[in-house]
Amino acid sequence: MSTRASAATARALSRDSGFVPPLHGFASYESAAAQFAASGPAWLRQLRAAGLETFRQLGFPTTRIEDWKYSDTTPIVRELFQPPLPSPETQVDLGLWKPWLYSECARLVFIQGRLVASEVAALAQPDQVTLLSLQDALAKEESYVRRVLGACAPLNERSFTALNLALLHDGAWVRVVPGTRLTTPIQLLFVGGSVERPSILCPRNLIVLGDVAEATVIECWIGQSGASFFTNEVTEVVLGEEAHLTHLRIVEERGAMLHLGLTTVQQSRGSTYRSQVVTFPGQWTRVEVLTRLEAQGATAFLDGLFVANDNSFVDHHTAVDHVHGGTTSRQLYKGVLDGAAHGVFNGKVFVRPGALKSDAQQMNKNLLLSDNAEIDTKPQLEIFADDVKCSHGATIGRLDDNALFYLRARGVPADEARRLLIYGFANEIVERVPLEIAERSLRAILQRRLAGAPQED
Repeated sequence: MSTRASAATARALSRDSGFVPPLHGFASYESAAAQFAASGPAWLRQLRAAGLETFRQLGFPTTRIEDWKYSDTTPIVRELFQPPLPSPETQVDLGLWKPWLYSECARLVFIQGRLVASEVAALAQPDQVTLLSLQDALAKEESYVRRVLGACAPLNERSFTALNLALLHDGAWVRVVPGTRLTTPIQLLFVGGSVERPSILCPRNLIVLGDVAEATVIECWIGQSGASFFTNEVTEVVLGEEAHLTHLRIVEERGAMLHLGLTTVQQSRGSTYRSQVVTFPGQWTRVEVLTRLEAQGATAFLDGLFVANDNSFVDHHTAVDHVHGGTTSRQLYKGVLDGAAHGVFNGKVFVRPGALKSDAQQMNKNLLLSDNAEIDTKPQLEIFADDVKCSHGATIGRLDDNALFYLRARGVPADEARRLLIYGFANEIVERVPLEIAERSLRAILQRRLAGAPQED
């Protein structure tokens, strides 16, 4: 088929379906998938093949799709990303990432998709939790992994989820046995990027809490200076009855770094999911959190903060599905945008037929610091049941001139007064972070970003 015919076909398919086939890049992704196609058990190889075929059929989403209306995938489509080059099995100096190594945690550290450190000695209850790379979990707990992988994040119409599955090589496996209150937080640190060539990383994390189990998991996604890469990560969470998970996700990237993250959650009766997502984007970042409240008493708290400047793009999508009655959700997302940054918030609440006594609140608040900064906010409620209590709202504003005047009148320099007000706006989310050392880390990043100082490695 000629290039002109291929382009015409792509335009036609885009008009009809809202997707653009990955015509120029599919061979690259197909070649990448071939590197992993023969590894793992037969059922996993079949899943990878299904993911590749689904991605082949769907291609990349376009702005014709409502959920992607403001998320232009051109920065991803135009680049030919490849898996990282194989690296020698040498010891890695973790001191390079010392600010990100939270001392109170057990952790796994991945660099360029490869597990380089497993520090589980800190676990207070090692017999009650399994913390492994996905590769090791497939060898030691294959039956568990098989039941969970793909259960929360089916392919459906999600082409990037399909691509993640097609290129799946590794990730993290966290399993807490029923009745365990895990007192040691777990940190999953992912360092991406290579200056050798534009790379793609597709980790898959699986977090499973048994009935009446409790845990805190912190995911940190950072990039190496000067690198160009695309992270396409998926995290699946399964919560048993009365299980409680606090889940903090930090994305701190810069430059030409692209990041797409999807977290999907299944919640059983009486379970609680507390999500906090904080993003400091590079060129392009989109993070989605989707949870299903499948039984009475399930509760979800979704908090988020995004801070962007220059020409960065950042998009946060949430969806809470009240499948069953007597369920509760709370959402609060805040955005701080400077320069020519573009932010998006799209939050959805679904209340299914028969889901009586559902209680949902959703709020998005945004602060624009320049005339060129832009925010598109769309909180949504879709209610198909009576006797529910639901509300949503959004605000867009600038710094309070009266508050600035008040601080200036008391001798606070203009730049410092401005930073104090921005910090106060963002602090409502930061102070909810569960771990003190992570909270201090976020405060330091926030102060540095607001001060315009260069990012440290």
